Amino acid sequence: MNWLALSAVANLITAVAVLAVAAVAVAVGLELRSAIRRLQGAVDQAKTELTPVVNNVREISDSVRGMSDSLRDDVERVNETVTAITERVQHALVASEERLGEFNALLDVVQDEAERLFVSTASTVRGVRGGARAFRERGGTDLASEELDAAEEADATMNPEEEDGHDNSPESAAPAVPPAPRVRPRPRHRRRA
Repeated sequence: MNWLALSAVANLITAVAVLAVAAVAVAVGLELRSAIRRLQGAVDQAKTELTPVVNNVREISDSVRGMSDSLRDDVERVNETVTAITERVQHALVASEERLGEFNALLDVVQDEAERLFVSTASTVRGVRGGARAFRERGGTDLASEELDAAEEADATMNPEEEDGHDNSPESAAPAVPPAPRVRPRPRHRRRA
């Protein structure tokens, strides 16, 4: 009997242990259910309290999206403006370069004309000086007269000159007076660019 009593006591202890575990499990379950309800209430309260914040975040996000779109449009417009200004500046530089080339060509023409005028003036001044010098050396103007023409004709027939320029006359020749310079106008050629 000992075994039976021991077995009954063991069964009793097991049943009490199972009941204790069940009671603890029920208590834990009830506590867990209570905690879940409190957690659900806190989530609902947080959801209620966070709804305006979420809505504000959504509105801020939409505003940021709108500002970024506006900013993108502004950047595109600024880029187009900069591109247009760059093209205009390039066109202006090309036009300025062409005008500068034309101005340089004009300056070349003006310089050529000024050089020609200077050379022509210098030549005329030199001719006038030479004429004045010849005029002084001859002692004035030689007036043409019929007597001189007749004397020149007689001299030409009586003392023909040789091919070397001498007339074989024993008389000493008068010193030769250099011919007076002649001023002739130059034809003007205008250069067109």
